[in-house]
Amino acid sequence: MKCTKLLICDDHGLIRDALVHMAHEISTGIHTVEARNGMEALTMLEQQPDIDMVLLDVHLPDRNGLDLLDQMKAQYPKLVVVMLSSDETRTTIVDALERGAAGYICKSSPTTLLSEFLGHALNGNIALPSTILVGANGDPTQNIEQRQSPGGAVAGLSPRQSDVLNCLLRGMTNKQICLELGLAEGTVKTHVNAIFRVLNVNSRAQVVIEASRRKMPLANLSS
Repeated sequence: MKCTKLLICDDHGLIRDALVHMAHEISTGIHTVEARNGMEALTMLEQQPDIDMVLLDVHLPDRNGLDLLDQMKAQYPKLVVVMLSSDETRTTIVDALERGAAGYICKSSPTTLLSEFLGHALNGNIALPSTILVGANGDPTQNIEQRQSPGGAVAGLSPRQSDVLNCLLRGMTNKQICLELGLAEGTVKTHVNAIFRVLNVNSRAQVVIEASRRKMPLANLSS
């Protein structure tokens, strides 16, 4: 189990209760904390630095969840944030991924599917709706059987480029990757461009989408 402490931020008590129950069903080793709005979530992150992951509702009573995602990623670059919403529109999902979300779970999914998505996220895998998992260039018929090295590494990427890819999948910006890996910004940009070429994508959101299609896990979730 990758995540051991989960913050659930949603203004609906029934949703929080259901997610808490699902999380504990997935693993008794998961500790959950709850927030009803963005302010409470930020306070908890400040007071409890051992939080591994946030399930963040897109629509909160005191602020837009996507704007709160921006703030969380700016303050806590390594924090894994998975968005939670009944909004399944592609534009909203891609926007969330571009802002650094590591996954997107639809609350409107059937209970069994919602539990499955949550389990993927808690285990460090990328959780995305099936509607978004089309070819990197928008073609749902595109062949997704891409070559991967043993252990899930992407063939064609150097070890350092794989490190950069792992950072991208955690929603980190180029500057944050520089600090994380001790690389110059120009070097990071070069590696990011190489990753785009190998995965045949042209944006960070598409990197996450393609990684999900290849069933690639998030690396070092709790680091």
